[in-house]
Amino acid sequence: MYKFEKLPQLVDKRGKLVHKGSYSKRTKTITTRVWHHSLTKLSAGGSKIESFADFHVRTNGWPEIAYHLIIDPKHVVNGKATIYYCVDISKKSYHVGNSNNIGLGICVIGDYRTDKLTDPTIHSIVDLHKALVADGIGKYDKAHNEMPGYSWKACCVFDYNKAFKDVLDDMLPGSKQPDPVPGLYTIQEGDTFWSIALKDGKEGITVEDLIAANPGVDPSKLKVGQTIKFGSAQNSYTPKPETPKKDQSEYKYPLPSGILKTGSTDKTGIKQLQNALNAVYFKCGTADGIYGAKTKDAVTRFQKVYLPYAVDGIYGPNTKSKLQAVLKSKGF
Repeated sequence: MYKFEKLPQLVDKRGKLVHKGSYSKRTKTITTRVWHHSLTKLSAGGSKIESFADFHVRTNGWPEIAYHLIIDPKHVVNGKATIYYCVDISKKSYHVGNSNNIGLGICVIGDYRTDKLTDPTIHSIVDLHKALVADGIGKYDKAHNEMPGYSWKACCVFDYNKAFKDVLDDMLPGSKQPDPVPGLYTIQEGDTFWSIALKDGKEGITVEDLIAANPGVDPSKLKVGQTIKFGSAQNSYTPKPETPKKDQSEYKYPLPSGILKTGSTDKTGIKQLQNALNAVYFKCGTADGIYGAKTKDAVTRFQKVYLPYAVDGIYGPNTKSKLQAVLKSKGF
C-alpha cells in the first residue's frame, strides 16, 4: 500500500462513483503530478465529486471521473480537507489530453479566481504532496495550464508555491494567467466539445459555437490530432430572433408531446421524433415508429450535446424544447 493511501483524511471512492466501463492501464510511468482546480465555486451545490463524476461520464462520455485524487475543502476531518481517491493511479484517466499516460490528475474543488484557499485545504495539499513524493509517484509538479496544448486553460491560478512553502523551494509558477485561446485547436486524448468549450470563461465560447464553426465535424466522433476552429469559433452561433410559436402541424418536422422511451407504443410520435433527429444529423436509421436501441442512442447523443445535465435517453418536454430550437436554427 502506498503512503498516500494511509493518510487519515483519505477516503477510497474507487469504483463507488458513477462510471461506464474503466480507463485503460498506463503504458508509461507517472512523471508529472498535474494540479487542477474544478472552476466550480465552493458555494455551488454541484461542487462535489458525485456531480463531477456524473458530468464526466454522462456528458463527456468518459469511462470514469477524470481525476485520480480530489481534495474537498467542504469536508474537513481533524482540521484537514478530505482527500478522495477516485481513480486508481495505475489507470490513464482523461484530465490532461495527450499527457494522460504520464500525468497524475489531482483536483482541488473550488474556483480560485474568487474562492479563498483555506488552511485545511493547504494542509491536505501538503500532506498529499509529501506522501506522493515519498511514494516516488511523479518527479514534477505542474499546473494544468503548463501541460502541452493547455496554456490557454483557466486553471491553477492560485499559488501552489505558497501551499508547498514548507516543503519545496521551487514549485509551480504561482498565479500565471492563461495564454490567449488559440484560433485553431488540435484535439487531444479525451477531448469533447463540452470539455474544451469556454462557456464560463471571458471568451464565452460555447458548444453551439464550436458546432456552428465546425460543420463537418461530428462532436461525438472527435479524433486525436484533428484540428478544429476554436478561438475563432466565438459567436459563430447566433440564435435567431424569437417568432410567435406555430402549431406543431405547421412545422416541417412536427414534434410529439409527452414522454417517449423504450417500449413506447406511440408509433406516429416516435416516427416524428426519428425524422427530426435524422434532420439535425443525430442519425437513428429509418423512421419505423419503434423506440429501439438506435433511437435511444440518438436521443442520448443529442442530450449529451444540448442537455448535458439531463442525459437519460428518454424524450420528454426538455428534449422536445431543445430539439425544436435546433430544428429552428437549421431553418426547419
